[in-house]
Amino acid sequence: MPNPDRRRVLPLTIAAAITAGVAMVILQQAGQIGRGRNPLTGLRTNFWYDQLGYLAISADVANGHFDSTEPVSMTGVSHYPRFYYSLVGVVARVFGLPTVTAWNLTSFVLQIAAVTAIGITAALLARRWWVALLAPLPFFTGTFAYIQQADSWYTVLQAHAVLWGPYGALFSNNGETAGLCIGLISVSGLIWAWSGQRRTRTRVIVTLIAAALVGMLSSFQTYSFLTFTYLLAYGAAIAAIVFVRARRKTTIVAAVVMLAVVFIAGPLVADRFGQLPTLMFGLLPAFPGLVSAIVRTRGLVALAGTVAVLTAAPQVLFTLGGMVSGDPFLTYRVASNHQLGVVSWQALLSATPVLIPLILTLILAFRLRDRLTITLATTALFVLPFLSVNDIWGANAEPYRFWIEGLLVGGVFALFGLARLSTRVARADAEAADRAKNAPEKTLLVAAVVLSIVAWGASVPDWVNSVRDGTMQASWNPSTERESAIAAMAREGSLDASTGLLVTERCVDNRTAKVTSGSPFAYYHLGMAWPADKDDIDDIISARDAGTLDFEAMESSDTRFVLTDSNCATDWEALYADRFERVSSADYRLSDGEVLLDGAQGDGRITLWRVAD
Repeated sequence: MPNPDRRRVLPLTIAAAITAGVAMVILQQAGQIGRGRNPLTGLRTNFWYDQLGYLAISADVANGHFDSTEPVSMTGVSHYPRFYYSLVGVVARVFGLPTVTAWNLTSFVLQIAAVTAIGITAALLARRWWVALLAPLPFFTGTFAYIQQADSWYTVLQAHAVLWGPYGALFSNNGETAGLCIGLISVSGLIWAWSGQRRTRTRVIVTLIAAALVGMLSSFQTYSFLTFTYLLAYGAAIAAIVFVRARRKTTIVAAVVMLAVVFIAGPLVADRFGQLPTLMFGLLPAFPGLVSAIVRTRGLVALAGTVAVLTAAPQVLFTLGGMVSGDPFLTYRVASNHQLGVVSWQALLSATPVLIPLILTLILAFRLRDRLTITLATTALFVLPFLSVNDIWGANAEPYRFWIEGLLVGGVFALFGLARLSTRVARADAEAADRAKNAPEKTLLVAAVVLSIVAWGASVPDWVNSVRDGTMQASWNPSTERESAIAAMAREGSLDASTGLLVTERCVDNRTAKVTSGSPFAYYHLGMAWPADKDDIDDIISARDAGTLDFEAMESSDTRFVLTDSNCATDWEALYADRFERVSSADYRLSDGEVLLDGAQGDGRITLWRVAD
């Protein structure tokens, strides 16, 4: 018969976990809500250059263009992972939503789902429904940036590398946010499946689904895909070492030797074969443990690995094909990754809110001989730092991005470990009481929890500072009269590169115009993909930034349309009257707080022109 207590507690657990997910999203958007903005309809403008490029993919799909072109100009080819952004575009298209609204809505749903999965898993590990309410805590871990500089919420390292808490990775609602959420859902499912007395069928199904989801992340975002691929591969290897006694020493020695090989030979592999093969080479130390894991699970780990490879293959092979063919953008992208390491005292200090609970959890797990928690803590303490120093062993794949993701993942693993140990300590305490003794493990657990809360709590002012930071909370409203007029005129000019590209006057942002209209513009995002006529478009961009038009480059790149604003200081309407043919125009009124850069503040008119032959 079903346990009546369990039947009552499970709904409470699920309700608490969903509540925690909704609360996390509300707190994540506290800066927007506190300023009277709708988080669903606006887009954060802090660090938004890349986000506008990703949104261009969604805008293309929302308007019926599904091909893998450079998204802004809709020419050339893009090898950038686009599946998630295409999914956002499908949501916008199916439900008739503005692209930005679909962008935010899809992300919020995934974030709620991730926190819900974490909450349910933690509560089941602890056997206490209310533990689910603690699931949002890792998402607000800070990095002590406020100690180094008052009112700051992130630390700047070399080049453009930064250290910030998970809220810095989530606030943009981009593919990294989605990748982290799906990865955490997958890990939560695996821990649930393998932590108790589950049926073999249940474990097989959950394991294969989790492997498929992690493999699919290759077409979401590269860094979240690699983070969870490493976690799953090394997690399975470490679990085999912890749970299987046979040939344990041999397996450990082999793994250590291979780890040394990675650090010694990794830079040579990178020089000879490139970045992607080096990242695969970084999995070498997991192989001895994986062999043991495959044997212990009767081939399930091998099957899961095959599933992950198959779901990752489309994006990986597409990217490899571009690299082999000498795609100029991919060559540039690899070469641009330098001075992005995190090996510094700042990185070590900033990681302490996660390192402290993980280390304490590992110590207590060894004392209690809890193999699951030993596996979780050891995996987090090895994989996350290992990826964060990938520049040392040759991969040089933006180490600071792995560090940021590791702060969230490490916090979640610490929560799972402490939740699991609470039940083991309760059991040890009960056994000690039967013998009229005290259980020292209970004291150790309380100390670990207190120290972890202190370390985490001391880091939270970073999140508070991010909420108060006006620059970080600045938002763009894509639904004002002016933005609507720009979108309408752009659509009237062109909806496909075959009918010609558009260029905008300087006070009209061609990036946001792309997002609202889905039309092809003579622009591109340097670190994302390159258009077919890159040199000509570079010339157009340079001329536009200088307040002029390069008609020769426009003709070469088939840029046929121009958008002007009567408020622009450059006044192209008068300057190029002899070169323009008026197509259409739309009047607008400025909204409260709407500011025109390089233009007069007031109501105006957006005009679409065709360049005369």
